[in-house]
Amino acid sequence: MKKIITNFLNDIKKEIENTKKEKSIKKQIPNLLTLTRGISPIIIIPTLLSNNIKLAIIELIIFALTDLFDGKIARKYNCVSEFGIKLDCVCDKIFVIGLIIPSITKYPILLINLLLEFAISYINLQSEAKNNKPKSTINGKVKTALLFTTLILTYIPKLDFKIIFIAILTTLVAQISALNEYRKIDKEKDRKKQQSN
Repeated sequence: MKKIITNFLNDIKKEIENTKKEKSIKKQIPNLLTLTRGISPIIIIPTLLSNNIKLAIIELIIFALTDLFDGKIARKYNCVSEFGIKLDCVCDKIFVIGLIIPSITKYPILLINLLLEFAISYINLQSEAKNNKPKSTINGKVKTALLFTTLILTYIPKLDFKIIFIAILTTLVAQISALNEYRKIDKEKDRKKQQSN
């Protein structure tokens, strides 16, 4: 775990150095969009605490949309990088964890979603530690989109609980599916490594 964090911090330094050398920030636009999700809880939570729910929902939607656009921009301008992929994963987790915790007081069932996110993170960290290069999958993207949508719904005042409950359950199913898929992918990579040795 310590090695992964050290490597990630070193990657940040390299990205900063590369940006300085190129004297262009264009290639960093996707990463900057991604980074906004990482800092979003320090913007959204104070808005929630000031009881400005409408603004908090707008902020939440805007930050959630950055997850849609960062990858598209990176692919369009050919600036996809390993660092960007890792940053996306880290910022998604910060975004989700930072925003799911305040909702747990109102909807305790979200604790299960939170625990599943920790489990998915743990599997991906273990995979990274074994140099299995975990990658996002369609299931993972669907899970993230559903989780972001569920979070937005939990912040809408006076929304029918049935809608939120269905969203939470749908997200749970997607999380379990993604968790199983990531475990299978990691085991398959382990098996291939053993066969090649």
